[in-house]
Amino acid sequence: MADSYFGYKVRKELYPGEDEYFKGNAHVSGMAADDGNIVFNPYSQGVNFDAVGQNEAARLWLRQNKIEPQFDITPEQRAYFAGTPYEKDELAMKHTILGRLISGDPSAGIPTLAQKEAAGWLKSQLQSRK
Repeated sequence: MADSYFGYKVRKELYPGEDEYFKGNAHVSGMAADDGNIVFNPYSQGVNFDAVGQNEAARLWLRQNKIEPQFDITPEQRAYFAGTPYEKDELAMKHTILGRLISGDPSAGIPTLAQKEAAGWLKSQLQSRK
């Protein structure tokens, strides 16, 4: 685990609300915290910290720069996120898909050409932060 990903710090100490959330949601490996840092879930097992760190850094950058990706979400991707908080938040779903594409997480699904192009652009923006 690195101390930062694409210039975004990993905060090691959890805030009380984060600790409570993570305890009840061990399937959530980490998050792009509201304070602009990345936090990892200490209750998750078998986490690829580098992939999660890249994913959350991408989400932070997109959020901070108020980027609203202009691509369609495939039916398969929508089905994958059904029943999650992303189901009703299309912007967060798009941010998550891009973050997962950048980190190589297969749960992003099969990307469209527009998604691949957006992920390539985002990765270049993130790499310039290092």
